[in-house]
Amino acid sequence: MNEVSASELLAAFESETEAGIQARNALLSGAPFEIWLDPLPASRLRGILRGRVRSLQRRGKPAVGVAECLASLAEKGEQGLLVAYVDDRGRGGYLYPLYLDPQPLK
Repeated sequence: MNEVSASELLAAFESETEAGIQARNALLSGAPFEIWLDPLPASRLRGILRGRVRSLQRRGKPAVGVAECLASLAEKGEQGLLVAYVDDRGRGGYLYPLYLDPQPLK
């Protein structure tokens, strides 16, 4: 699979957190997105996210939904997840990383 449509990404992404709802609304509004189709272990993604959060905090940048995301990644352990980014910065939003189970996208 070379490409994923916004509707396929929406169908695979389920989150009722504040950040999840904002990312979903951004996708529905036509925000650009990118998805990497090679799964990475959730434990590795958790470490990457922690580093990014520390960097954002040092620069005084806001982050939304970090605690929930880190907890969810911890529950996944070594499970392989896909990474997607929804970029809503053009509308004054955030760059949302999404971590997805690969199965719904196959």
